Amino acid sequence: RREVHPGTREKPTRVLELGAGAGSMIARFVDLGLVSFAEYTALDSDPGLVASMHHVLADWARERGHRFSGSDSGILLEGESPYAPNGFRVAVRPVRADVVNDELTGGPWDLLIAHAFLDLVDVRLLLPKMWGQLAEEASFLFTINYDGETVLLPILDAELEQVLFALYNLSMDRRTIDGRPSGDSRAGRSLFSHLSASGARVLAAGASDWVVHPIDGAYPADEGVFLKHIVNTIDLELRDHPDLDPERFRAWVAARYRQIDQGELVLISRNLDFFGKAP
Repeated sequence: RREVHPGTREKPTRVLELGAGAGSMIARFVDLGLVSFAEYTALDSDPGLVASMHHVLADWARERGHRFSGSDSGILLEGESPYAPNGFRVAVRPVRADVVNDELTGGPWDLLIAHAFLDLVDVRLLLPKMWGQLAEEASFLFTINYDGETVLLPILDAELEQVLFALYNLSMDRRTIDGRPSGDSRAGRSLFSHLSASGARVLAAGASDWVVHPIDGAYPADEGVFLKHIVNTIDLELRDHPDLDPERFRAWVAARYRQIDQGELVLISRNLDFFGKAP
C-alpha cells in the first residue's frame, strides 16, 4: 500500500501481470484497495484462461455488487470501495502472448506482477526484458515462487517419497521450451541473486507456503480439487520414469487420491514472495 500508487482518474496506474490466468489477482488487488484507478494488462499464453477471465471477473463483480462490462477488446470493472472515496475504475486488457518470445505493447507499466509464474521460466533472460518495459520508479510483486520442498502427509512410503520428490524437483530443473531452460525447483531462493544481478532492489521478501489440510475429515473450501491437481501433476510428470518402480508408484498415487476422498491428505509446499523496485 505504501509503495504502490492506487492511481487517479486522470492518471491511472498501469499494471502488467505475467501469467494472469483467469484474473484472480485482479480481483484481489481491487478487494485489497491496492488499485483504485488502473489500466491492467493481463497476459497469459493459454487461450482458455484468457477467455475464462470474462466469466471469473463477471461472477466476482456480481457477488460484490460492482459493475462489469466486457467485450472482445477488454473488461471494465467499476464500483465502490472502502479504500477509494471516489470509487474504483479498472480497465482490464486480456492479452494472449508468450512473454518470453513475443514482443509486448502497451507500456511503460508502473507495476509488474508475476504470481506462481517465475518458477516456470528462465528468470535470467526474462528480467532484463521486463525491466525495459517499465516506467521510472516502477515496482514489482513476484509471489508464490516455488522453493524446492513439497511434503504430503501422512508419509506412506518414506523410501519411495525421498526418491520421488527428488525426481519431481529435478524435472523442473531440466524442463525446456524451444530448447531453452524453463524452470527452477528453487526459484524462490534463486530470485535473491537474480534480482540483485539485474539491478533491482528487494524491499521485502517472505515465506508464502501452501499448507492445505482437512478440518474434521473434510476440506471446507473444496481444497480437495486443488490437491487432486497436485497429485495429478506429480503423476503425469513421473509416470513411467525409469528410476521408479511403476507398480509401487501407481499404488502410491492411488493411495493419495483415496486420502483426498477421505479427507486425510495434508500438503505443505514451500514458496517465497518478493516486492521491490525495478532498476
